[in-house]
Amino acid sequence: MQIFHDRSLREWNTFGMKVSCSCFVEYSSVEELKELWHGLHDFPSPFLHIGRGSNILFTKDFPGTIFHSGIRFIEVMPHPEAEAAPIPDRETDEVQVEVGAGVTWDDFCGWCADRNLWGPENLSGIPGETGAAAVQNIGAYGVEAKDIIRYVKCLDCVTGSMVTFKTSECRYGYRESMFKTSAKGRYIVTSVIFALSRTSGPRLDYGHVREAVETAVAGKDGRHDAEECTCGTDRQALTPALVRDVILSVRDSKLPDPAVIGSAGSFFKNPVVPRSDYERIASIARIEHGEDFVVPHYDAGSGFIKVPAAWLIEQCGWKGHIEGNAGVYGKQPLVLTNATGNASPDEIIALENRIADSVMRKFGIALSPEVEHV
Repeated sequence: MQIFHDRSLREWNTFGMKVSCSCFVEYSSVEELKELWHGLHDFPSPFLHIGRGSNILFTKDFPGTIFHSGIRFIEVMPHPEAEAAPIPDRETDEVQVEVGAGVTWDDFCGWCADRNLWGPENLSGIPGETGAAAVQNIGAYGVEAKDIIRYVKCLDCVTGSMVTFKTSECRYGYRESMFKTSAKGRYIVTSVIFALSRTSGPRLDYGHVREAVETAVAGKDGRHDAEECTCGTDRQALTPALVRDVILSVRDSKLPDPAVIGSAGSFFKNPVVPRSDYERIASIARIEHGEDFVVPHYDAGSGFIKVPAAWLIEQCGWKGHIEGNAGVYGKQPLVLTNATGNASPDEIIALENRIADSVMRKFGIALSPEVEHV
């Protein structure tokens, strides 16, 4: 266990905000976490548990204690847990893997790809740690963490006991879970059990992922015409590692490296709106771009449509905009940045509010931040 006082948090938030906390504690085991729980009176309050701070905007210095998990292990489970219900047609294919909350998420994605295990490859490159991935229900390119999570193990901060939740009990939604809503602050994730697959199971029907993967397969096979290679007829060329490499390449082409330009990734959630709201957006877009213009969108079911927040923001003229030390990334307007490295929390918040206000005025759509403000 490591304990620091008056600790800078700049390296613990990918936005690079120059803030600090009164106390910072990192534990390396469940036993140390329980010890901390029994001795909380020794530490200044309030208390906050974080991962790598990849989804946090610190709005000021934190006056209490920050806790961080150093529980780092990846273990293949020899047998499914006794209470696990049979999964049709997956009994011999599924591999369950338990991952410590402190494992860097992309390291886990790489571990799976190296072992030819399908599951998290579309989520490659997302910053942060595994425990936070289960809390946030991270998602990208048509896949969410909940799709491969089977169990989440936690310390109950009310009772001090260990509890295990099935995926269905976590109340997962779009970038949501009970850990962020009804049970926020009650549970600390210690490890997550994922269900992976030994056999080919790529999920490519999102955006241009299939096209990019087919191009990569064609290049790997020495072909010059990607049309000759389809993922349906050449599945033996597909591997988790290949899909992961494609996803990483796509992300690198659109998103800044937080080590170079501070950001928290996608700042706003993609709004999910009733079809009537989508039709209003589409009508506004046709006036500006012509009758044949189609607003990018995805069917969210039950009469709702998901509209990319990045598109809405770009239509309001924010792409590449810099205001003081804060900015909107030039390749992906969904990302707000610490453009100069010296942005204050107030500058990021002011830019956030101006963007949201402009989208509301033009489209009548409210943007909600995906990034947690602390």
